[in-house]
Amino acid sequence: MSKTSIKYLFNQKVWRFVQPYAGRVVVAIFFSLLASASSGGIAWLVKPVIDSIFVEKKYSVLSWLPLAIVGLYAVRGATQMTYSLLMRSASLKMLRDLRTSTYDHLLRLPLASLSSETSGRIVSRMINDISMLRNLISDTLLTFFREGPTVLVMLVIAFYRKWDVALLALVVLPAMIGLAQSLGKKVKKQKNKAQQSIASITHQIGEAVTGLRVVKIFVNEEGFSRRFKDECQSNYRLEFKVIRLKETVKFISDVASGIGIGLVIWYGGSLVVKGDITSGDLFSSLGAVLMVFSPIKKIGHSYATFQETCAAIDRIEWLEKLPEEKSGVVAVSSFNQGLSFEHVSHSYTASDDYALNDINLTIHRGEALAIVGASGGGKSTLIDLIPRYFDPSAGRVLLDNIDLRDLRLNDLRELVGLVSQDVILFNGTIRDNIVFGRENVPDEEIRQAAKMANIHEFVMELPEGYETILGERGLNMSGGQRQRVAIARAICKNPPILILDEATSALDRVNEQLVQQSLEKLMKGRTTIVVAHRLSTIRNADRILVMDQGRIVSAGSHEELMESSPSYQELYHTMNIKAEERA
Repeated sequence: MSKTSIKYLFNQKVWRFVQPYAGRVVVAIFFSLLASASSGGIAWLVKPVIDSIFVEKKYSVLSWLPLAIVGLYAVRGATQMTYSLLMRSASLKMLRDLRTSTYDHLLRLPLASLSSETSGRIVSRMINDISMLRNLISDTLLTFFREGPTVLVMLVIAFYRKWDVALLALVVLPAMIGLAQSLGKKVKKQKNKAQQSIASITHQIGEAVTGLRVVKIFVNEEGFSRRFKDECQSNYRLEFKVIRLKETVKFISDVASGIGIGLVIWYGGSLVVKGDITSGDLFSSLGAVLMVFSPIKKIGHSYATFQETCAAIDRIEWLEKLPEEKSGVVAVSSFNQGLSFEHVSHSYTASDDYALNDINLTIHRGEALAIVGASGGGKSTLIDLIPRYFDPSAGRVLLDNIDLRDLRLNDLRELVGLVSQDVILFNGTIRDNIVFGRENVPDEEIRQAAKMANIHEFVMELPEGYETILGERGLNMSGGQRQRVAIARAICKNPPILILDEATSALDRVNEQLVQQSLEKLMKGRTTIVVAHRLSTIRNADRILVMDQGRIVSAGSHEELMESSPSYQELYHTMNIKAEERA
C-alpha cells in the first residue's frame, strides 16, 4: 500500500467503523503473530531438513523433525482459524450495528433532506454499500494483519540465511507496488460507478413493484424491461471492469513473483555450484522468499478490494452527514388556544418559486377549517408545516403562541393526526396498522375506531380478522378499504388536531357518507384542517379558505364566499358537477 492508502486505512474516517470492535481485533492480531511465527518456524526448518538428512545423512533427526513440522503446521492452522473467526465475527457485528444506526438516522432525517434522492438509491446505500464495508475487516484488515507480520518474519529469515539472495528476489517489489497502487485507484473509481448503477437498478425494481398497475394499463412492460436490461448491461460492464482490474493486479503479482523466484534460483544455484552456500541455505532462502511473495500477492489483492470499500465509505458518508431533524426543548402535552401562521412563506429549494407566499392565518381551537383551491395552490404545503415535515423558509408557525421550532418535536406530533390522500399502510396485521405508534391498546378501543371508520364488518369477514396480514402498502385491499384503515388509525390516536388531506377521496358514495358521519363525530371538540375537493366536507366547515398560487385569496363561510368570491364560485360549481356525475 502507498503511504496515502495506509494513512487512509488508519485515519479516523475508516478506523471509526472498526473501533467498537478493537478488543476483538487486538486479540485476533495476537493470534496472527503466532501464526506468522509458526510459518517462520516452518521456513527455518528447511535448512536442517536438507542439510542434515539429504546432505549429511544424519537420519537421527527423523525421530523429531517430522513431529516438529506437524506441530508447527497444527499451531499455524489453529491460530489462523482463531484469527479468521475473530476478524469475521467483528466484521458481521460491524455490519449489524452500522445498518441499525444508519436506519435509525434515516428515520430522524427531515423530509427535505431526502427529496433529492430516490428511495431505491437510499436503499442501495443502506444495503449494498454497507455490505461492502464487510470487506474492511474480513478482507483488508484480516489480510493486512495476518500477512504483514508473515512478510516481516520471512524477510528476516531470508536475509539471515543469505542477504544478497533475498535482496535480489525483492528488486521487483517497487514496480509491483507502484502498478498495484495505480490500478487500485482505477478500481475505486470504477466501483463507485458500479455502485451508482446498482442504486439505479434498485430504484427501477422499486418502481416496477409499486407502479405495476400503471405499467400494465399503459402496456409498457416491454419498455420497462428494455430500460432495466440496459441498466443491468451497464452494471455488468462496470463490474467486469472492476474484476478485470483486480485480476490484473493478481497477474502482475504472479509475474513479479516468478521473476523474483527465478532470480533466486539462478543466482543461488550458482552459489551452490561454487560451494559458497549449502543446498540447505539455498532452499531455506528460497522457501522464505516463496512465503514472502504469497502474502504480498494477497496484500495486493486486498488493496484492490480496499479501494472498493473506500468507494462505499464515501457513499455511506453522504447519508450519515445529513443533519437530523432539529427538535425544540419546550414540552407540550395539550392544545388550548390555536394555530397561527405569521407571514409564512416557503419554497422547497432556493431556485423554486414560493409554494406559500406571506400567509397570515389563525386557526382557533375546535374550529373545522376547509382549504380549497386549484392543484398547486399551496394547500398541501400549508398543512405539511403543522407537524413540521418542513420548516417555513420565512415567518413562523405558532401553537398556543409558541413557535413550533421551539417545541419538542415528538410532543408536537403527538398532538396531530393525519389521514392523507396517498394512503400508506405497512406490511403487518390490520391491528398493527390501526394501533401504529401506540402500545397496549385495548381490543375494544381498536374495534371502536374501526367501527367509526366503517371497516369493522369487513375485517370480521376475513379469516384472521384483525390479525390478517396486509401486503406491502396494503395492496391486497381495495383503495377504499385502505383509506378506511388509515382513518381508523387516526381515530385510534385520538389527537386534538386532525388533518384530513382528501381523506374520503377513494371511497364510493355510500361509504363516503358513512365515514363522513364518523368523521363529523370525531371532529367535534377538536381542531380539524381539511383539504377538500368534495362538497360534503366543505358544507360542514366552520370556515373555508380559497388558495391560489401560494396565497389565501378568499376566506369565509360557504354562504359568504358564494356571494363574494368568484374563485370559490367556480370551484364549487366544478365540485357540484363532479358530485352529480358520481351520483
